[in-house]
Amino acid sequence: MKSFLRMKFPIRRAMLPTIGLAMIFAGCGGENAKDVPDVSHIKTDVKVQRFDNDLFALDTNQLAAGIAQMAAKYPMMFPLFVQNIINDPTNRTETPEQALSNFLRAAPVRHLYDTCRQVYADLRPLERELSRMFQFQKFYFPERPVPTVAAIVSEFGTDAFTAGDSLCGIGLDMFLGENFAGYNPEFFPEYIRRQFRSAYIPVRLAKAIAQDIAGEPSGKRLVDLMLHNGKILYIVDCLLPETPDSLKMGYTQAQIDGCLNNEAEVWARTLDQKLLYSTDFDKWRKMVTPSPNAPIVFTEAPGEIGNWLGWRIVQAYMARNPKTTMAELLKPTDAQQFLEKAKYKPQRK
Repeated sequence: MKSFLRMKFPIRRAMLPTIGLAMIFAGCGGENAKDVPDVSHIKTDVKVQRFDNDLFALDTNQLAAGIAQMAAKYPMMFPLFVQNIINDPTNRTETPEQALSNFLRAAPVRHLYDTCRQVYADLRPLERELSRMFQFQKFYFPERPVPTVAAIVSEFGTDAFTAGDSLCGIGLDMFLGENFAGYNPEFFPEYIRRQFRSAYIPVRLAKAIAQDIAGEPSGKRLVDLMLHNGKILYIVDCLLPETPDSLKMGYTQAQIDGCLNNEAEVWARTLDQKLLYSTDFDKWRKMVTPSPNAPIVFTEAPGEIGNWLGWRIVQAYMARNPKTTMAELLKPTDAQQFLEKAKYKPQRK
């Protein structure tokens, strides 16, 4: 069983248009924003492909024929699945047929698929959610296509991913509920498991899309990662404006409330400890990566609170510069200049 949550896939980065984007970002301000753009005129009818059902319907005694069928029906997803998700990286001589045979014949994998088939027998509610999400994507990123979306079972290999701008995958086995017995707490602690439910599927997919759009951070200082991840969260907010901020952050509502109530103190601590321009990743790692807490700021501060601060800074920037297009926001910018234009200064409560 794989013990990692996410995998890297060979993806083609989407090229953002530098001209012709005139949309204003009135609807991306977080939970308190009142102006959600009307996207009802944008047609997106997402149908999630049941790659999982087709895969597990294969006859393991006639895999060669099954491989040909799957490769024809899923020309992008099937090779990606076999080569990047279920292959054994320690066995360089393993063939696709061997990888698939080992995967499909494993009893724990079969049990996992049976559970997914029961929990997600009907994906129509998810399709409606994703159709609305992609309406917002077409509004803010008109040149980006609505991708094909496929459901897979990966034995906990991946939750959601993009492969270029035309294919998305959803690992249903990563959304079976936080109390699912198959989630080993040694690998998946409580703060991670609480995101393993259906409400997080659009969030995880939106984050994968946003990461693909935003590219890589411009530097290695805390401020560079904060602003980069803040822009990713801003895009997620644009794609899912009706989703609670707690879900976008993977926080409880109490944690979101705590962040808001202590925002000024968290920002002051970050500055006082001279973390903002530090390149010592080990020192502030918990502020920007999944973690139960970020004690360098406060003992009670949740992990990734630096990303949340970055999101707040981006919101402040957009509030002060409302004619900024998405292309302009995502253009590499000196962090100090961005902070000066944002004039971010949270008030003590």
